[in-house]
Amino acid sequence: MKLLAAAALLAALVPAAPSGPSLGARHGRLDDCAHPEARLRTGAHGRERNDLTPAQAASVEQRLNRILAGLDLGTADRTDGSTNRAGLRRATQISIPVYFHVIHDGARGNVSTGEVMRQIGTLNASYGGRNGGANTRVSFRLMAVSRSDNAAWFSDPERYEGTFKPKLHRGGKGTLNLYSAYIGGDLLGWSTFPWKYRSDPRMDGVTIHYASMPGGSIDHFNKGFSATHEVGHWLGLYHTFQDGCSAQGDRVSDTPAERDPTNGCPSGKDTCTSPGYDPVHNYMDYGYDTCMTSFTAGQGARIHTVWKAYRA
Repeated sequence: MKLLAAAALLAALVPAAPSGPSLGARHGRLDDCAHPEARLRTGAHGRERNDLTPAQAASVEQRLNRILAGLDLGTADRTDGSTNRAGLRRATQISIPVYFHVIHDGARGNVSTGEVMRQIGTLNASYGGRNGGANTRVSFRLMAVSRSDNAAWFSDPERYEGTFKPKLHRGGKGTLNLYSAYIGGDLLGWSTFPWKYRSDPRMDGVTIHYASMPGGSIDHFNKGFSATHEVGHWLGLYHTFQDGCSAQGDRVSDTPAERDPTNGCPSGKDTCTSPGYDPVHNYMDYGYDTCMTSFTAGQGARIHTVWKAYRA
């Protein structure tokens, strides 16, 4: 009953979208297919948009820790998640309003409201621990869907994001703006980090390749976990391979150190001498969507801590 009520509410809020076959059937053109190593490849800026150098990450963490010290949050909110399970048990659920912006070129990329709802459902399952791993106590609720029929924005969102984001952005620092478009260069998406919000709030948000949504046409990357991964960055998580095998790593104590990003879904991958195999099933690695299943409790605790510092 609740699902039917939500659907009725959304039907009133959202402009009509085309019905018909699934994303894959409707949009399965050759140029919508990403390379099998899609998450290992770079965008127009020379590296994956959310890769940080060790020096950049160290600077971010120093600033974050200064903010946290000023908030006097206590040991349960340490950013490395070392008190992760206790911290998560005490954490208040974070409910995030989402404005979904469909950027399309006529019929191409004009995903239906049902497909948008399935992507939101995938986010809730991922962050709720329903595919495995920890329940991060983060949930998402769709507020509205906008549609922009613009061939230039659709085909080159990296070039035009400075144009469309200020026009489309809704809400404040705790509101997720999620944009779908066609992303070339075998890149599946990118995100802004929460510590960037204050300097440029209208650019805040997550952009994904529309064909990576659940049922999309990109082989190995069509379960909607590209959005899960990018929203992880929006919430303050690094890649699991951040800083490689160094002691700092991704600043989460219960994700084993990892030198190299994962391609596909290998078993027994172990690129660092420290304990534990590489976290190939973690949403913040680069594995296939079929390989991704989980966040850790430490990642959930870090999300809540970073949220208090930058998005609460």
